[in-house]
Amino acid sequence: MNLKNFTLVKKSEFQYPSIAYHIVKFFDRINPAVLFLDKIETLILSRRISNYHDESPIYIIGLARAGTTIILEMLSKHPDVATHRYIHMPLTYLPYVWTNLVKNTTVFTEPVERLHKDGIFVNKDSPEALEEVIWRGFFKNLHNENISNIIDSNVSNSKFEKFYRNHILKTLLTQNKSRYLTKNNYIVTRMEYLLKIFPKAKFLLIIRNPVDHIASLIKQNKLFERMGLKDIRLEQFTQLIGHYEFGHNRKCINVGDHEMIENLRKIWLKDSSDTKAWALYWASIYSFVSDILKKNKKLADATLIVRYDELVSNPSESIDKILEHTHLKKEKFKKIKKYYIKNLHKPTYYQANFSKQELKDITNITNSTVSLFGY
Repeated sequence: MNLKNFTLVKKSEFQYPSIAYHIVKFFDRINPAVLFLDKIETLILSRRISNYHDESPIYIIGLARAGTTIILEMLSKHPDVATHRYIHMPLTYLPYVWTNLVKNTTVFTEPVERLHKDGIFVNKDSPEALEEVIWRGFFKNLHNENISNIIDSNVSNSKFEKFYRNHILKTLLTQNKSRYLTKNNYIVTRMEYLLKIFPKAKFLLIIRNPVDHIASLIKQNKLFERMGLKDIRLEQFTQLIGHYEFGHNRKCINVGDHEMIENLRKIWLKDSSDTKAWALYWASIYSFVSDILKKNKKLADATLIVRYDELVSNPSESIDKILEHTHLKKEKFKKIKKYYIKNLHKPTYYQANFSKQELKDITNITNSTVSLFGY
């Protein structure tokens, strides 16, 4: 596959301030101490967080590059919504204390294009997917490709569940909001578990036509591999904040098909851009989600399938469906909706140029899965 109109980084540059990398690394090393500090923070704030309640958190999920980031960015602008932001990156566990310590800092106030080089500009107040750091602290082997990564309703982890509820309430308190929103691609294997904890939770499953989606996955992986060779801190940094999707040391989500993961690894050893391998991975994730939605009616009712292609071609209708499903008030979103109706569009910063054989392979591998989602 050739990628037109897309230039990989020409020099080594670690986009975010170097100090952020060292702070994140430091706090990761002293995780037990951070958990202790969390308990103190929760105890101090116990009376105040008792005034906040959210039994219907909103989860944006889907395979990376499906369009989850733009939907997070859009919904984070709703005046009722609280979510993790770049400012929380070094110390996600302590949302209240850390936010108040650094809220007036002048570091990272000017927008810069994020590491993905996808035209999305961020600063310290931009929404970001950081929740995986919390999950990793309570569940072992979350990103071990050799075992199933599924956490279903049969799983119980009282320490995590108590911490997680308090964390959500502290996030709401910190931002003085009423609804918790998070984006976490790995939650595709944890939906049933979360629905057990929060029976009124809402899920937004983002799916994108496989040709464009796979082109974006390959493009992004090439970029991160190239940047990783120029600056080893890149992959270390992204994995410290809970992102394992791209680069030389990327981790696949194992949905119980160990043979497929082994097969992907063999193929990617020879060619990390192999179209068939990425198509197989795409199909495995969305087939898994389709199966659990068929089996679990309550989960299906809690999940809205958002087709990215429809979002960018008919944003008004898609946004209304999202707001209705999540019970976010439409009247508070009118100006924001107008902005996104005007500005949402298909990516223009690169073009995928698959060969006829590659297109045929993608179609053959993904066709039965993509048809389940209304394509």
